[in-house]
Amino acid sequence: MSQTPTSIIQSCHQSSGLEIRPDLTAAHAHVWEKLAAPGTWWNGAERLAMAEVVRTALDDPDPTPPWVSASSSGRVAHNPALSSQLQDAVYRLTRHAGTLTEDWYLSMRDATAITHQQWVEVIDVVISVASVLRFAQLAGIDRPEFPTALDGEPLRQEQPSKPANHHWVPVVHLEDMTPELEPFYEGLPVIAPVIRALSSVPAAMDTLSVLSSAQYIPNREMVDLNWSRGTLSRRQMEFVAGRLSAHRECFY
Repeated sequence: MSQTPTSIIQSCHQSSGLEIRPDLTAAHAHVWEKLAAPGTWWNGAERLAMAEVVRTALDDPDPTPPWVSASSSGRVAHNPALSSQLQDAVYRLTRHAGTLTEDWYLSMRDATAITHQQWVEVIDVVISVASVLRFAQLAGIDRPEFPTALDGEPLRQEQPSKPANHHWVPVVHLEDMTPELEPFYEGLPVIAPVIRALSSVPAAMDTLSVLSSAQYIPNREMVDLNWSRGTLSRRQMEFVAGRLSAHRECFY
């Protein structure tokens, strides 16, 4: 009997001998449940094909430079579910995110013919896989296998997204909040650009919220400079986050 996505994560975490926080296990199980299921704009097989490119990019001991095609150089195996141009984009997003520019994004859109919502969902898959696999690597635990792709069609649900400063993709502004975005917007006087960046695809917002809450700080606790889980202080968390962002060449 095959394991469920949740049991895959739980077995890896529970067999590690480490005291892994239950909320972290739950967060990783949550994104693993969604990983190979039909999404908003991609089906399960397409999402799983993206995940395989992410895993390949993370495992590459000598990654191709950002200007070299990973598919043409043989680093990424051909998969009929994705175009080679999209495979290259996923590889570069995974290993060279700090090199991306708006011009690159626009040319990638032209080459792949994908919509901005589809790109947001690509980001959803990349951050899910990178978070789970990198945690396993750094914690020295067994790496979770991918779940089996599920049949079904994407939801294809539009959101009232509009262009905005600080974003390459249209986003949903606070005044245009929809029921799907209420869990992330409700009660907040303002939505920071980094929070609303994925708002054109609420399922991607869900991934961002679940992972950031477990791996960093819940959005609604950001204003409390003394918030802590009882382990690292808020100042220690921000020090680690700042160093990591600098290492990753993150804009923020």
